Amino acid sequence: MLRRIATVLATAALSASALAVTAPAQAATTQAVSAQAGSRAYTETRIAGFNADPNPARRFQRITLSGQLQVGEDCNPHERGPGLATRHNPCDNGRTQWAGSAGWQKIVVLFRASGRSKWEFVDAIETGRDGRFATDVRVYTSGTWRVVFEGARGLAPSEDSDWVRVFR
Repeated sequence: MLRRIATVLATAALSASALAVTAPAQAATTQAVSAQAGSRAYTETRIAGFNADPNPARRFQRITLSGQLQVGEDCNPHERGPGLATRHNPCDNGRTQWAGSAGWQKIVVLFRASGRSKWEFVDAIETGRDGRFATDVRVYTSGTWRVVFEGARGLAPSEDSDWVRVFR
């Protein structure tokens, strides 16, 4: 009976030391994976055509904030074709070509009144399948409207703003 207890205790001690040895190795692997994920390249995005309309607006009037979230695509030099290098080609000089394919992404709408330093949350909206978004908001005072795409899996964040004058 004492041998069995000694065997069980020895086995338990070996298991505990095995766990103590493997736990730091697992932690190091997790840190290495998250470090690799942090250095991942993100696709460039932009908010194109952001506009607050009408501008200027009357106090208590509703204005429409609209724009499009676009994703950058690197141009392929083979898209030019043989002998078609022109100054109108979007692939010249390694420029980014923009596509409106950032569908179903969250856009945050913020407002900062003139003379203030604090941004106020107004709304969170979703882009349509082609990246377009629009929302109606009521204006009370002049200030800057800002839309922010906070980024998503593989997409870099972007933002744009427009100042609106409000009169009484």
